[in-house]
Amino acid sequence: MEIEYPVNKINACLECGGNITLIQERGDLICNNCGLILSESNIEIIDEGERYFNTEEMVMKSRICPPQKILLDIHHSTFLKEDFQENPDLKRAVKQNNWLDWHQKNLINAANEIKRIAATLRLPDYVKDMSMLLYKKYLKGNILSGRSISGMATACLYYACRKNKISRALKEISNKSSLNQETTKEVYSCYKALIKELNLKPPPPDPVSYVPRLIAELDLHPKVESPTIKVIRAFTSRGCSAGRDPRGIAAGALYLVCKMINIRVSQKKIAKIAKITNITLCKRYKEILDNLFIKKIKI
Repeated sequence: MEIEYPVNKINACLECGGNITLIQERGDLICNNCGLILSESNIEIIDEGERYFNTEEMVMKSRICPPQKILLDIHHSTFLKEDFQENPDLKRAVKQNNWLDWHQKNLINAANEIKRIAATLRLPDYVKDMSMLLYKKYLKGNILSGRSISGMATACLYYACRKNKISRALKEISNKSSLNQETTKEVYSCYKALIKELNLKPPPPDPVSYVPRLIAELDLHPKVESPTIKVIRAFTSRGCSAGRDPRGIAAGALYLVCKMINIRVSQKKIAKIAKITNITLCKRYKEILDNLFIKKIKI
């Protein structure tokens, strides 16, 4: 925007006496006749009146640091080394500064367990954040007595995987737990207690979420994925998947599609990667054949 000042002794150009124009975008005073720049980068001190901000602008203005992550927002105090303190008063102060209550120690142990299991299984960050948030809610209710930290952290991670439709079985996650005596049965009991106390509604396991992982580990062509998902959708739409392991349904549908398009894959290899038995694979395969009449699968 340009503002032209009237000609007088004060606002006239020093060289030719012409009109002076203010360019507000740059804050420059320029003569219209000779083009002389009288001053540049001036600060505008005019009050524009009251400024109103919407909700997004208020959030951006109030934020003074990056958003904190749930796994990192546990304990930010500085730990002091006691070995280099000779004064007994300073040693006592160091002990008091480094002291943590039971609640903070519990959260730190649970966060380390969740991060370790998630790193082993290569889970994304949003799954770790969601599982830690569930653990915090469960810990606030003071209902953790009688259950191990590792078992409850594993149960929270399993629920987060199911909620985000990530194909990870309960046994697969529980086997990565830090405690050797931690069994799948104990983790499942923690999972049921978590759902009951927090009134959660876990989504049913989706066999489709296991299909890309099976195809990748079997090193099959990507064209197999689409017809396999169609077979699973048709099978589950008839209500035939109740009480069945989703890994068995995915493996049975994949084996059926491989046979129809003449891709040689053994039952033993599919069952081993899906972590089921050959009997389970044969049963799901026969159930899909009995319930579906498939003439041709377009690829």
